[in-house]
Amino acid sequence: MSTKYTLFDIPTKSNPPMSWSPNVWKARGVLNYKNVPYETEWIEYPDIRVRLAAMGLPSKGGLMPYTLPMLRATITPADGSEPQIKYLTDSADIAKYINDQHPEPAVDFDHEINEEALELLVNTLRDPYCGVVLCEIPNVLSERSAAYVHETRPIWMGMPIADFKKKKIEEGAWANLETGIGKLRELLRRNEGPFLLGEKPSFGDIAIIGYMIWARESGPEAWAKIKEVGGKEVKDLMEAAEEKKITTRATY
Repeated sequence: MSTKYTLFDIPTKSNPPMSWSPNVWKARGVLNYKNVPYETEWIEYPDIRVRLAAMGLPSKGGLMPYTLPMLRATITPADGSEPQIKYLTDSADIAKYINDQHPEPAVDFDHEINEEALELLVNTLRDPYCGVVLCEIPNVLSERSAAYVHETRPIWMGMPIADFKKKKIEEGAWANLETGIGKLRELLRRNEGPFLLGEKPSFGDIAIIGYMIWARESGPEAWAKIKEVGGKEVKDLMEAAEEKKITTRATY
């Protein structure tokens, strides 16, 4: 039996395009760390709904019924019979599936520190990120994708993106970002780093790394601030991620 993996991702406008989405990086980071061969298929924002619906995937409902990442596993039996196609559309599900199918090197999903890390990202960092990172993403997208973001995101923001960014900054986004990164540093110090559990990366680490890449690819302002306040802990984490090849394949 052989399996071919295709990861569906949203490109930047750069050549080659770069992977920037923190949710996609939860999957991409595990694939990279395990050195699993895969291809990237880039889909512009306005095409996500059409492409995924055409594959027969059900709508998730709400304001964003179809989202990425998506992983397509094409599984060909040893006897050469008709391949089976498996689709996974949740980043954590993709990461766990790859971890199960390719056990070494192992990625820890079960230690309680993973949940602490994910809660920190969602409850502490996501809000300031929405102001100073998310609002910058249209600047690095293609014209079509940027137009789509400017059309759709104000629906849940309740105002144009530029006004939302201004509002978040007035509410203290930069100070809140610094506070959140400070808590992240404490978490990374707990087991003496560079990763949450020490020398080996866990799923929580890969989620954090995805947030760091999200900021880095959004533009210089937020990433400069994170590097300024992230200290040795964030620096060591990102260097270790590169050494472990977690961040290697970002363009294909």
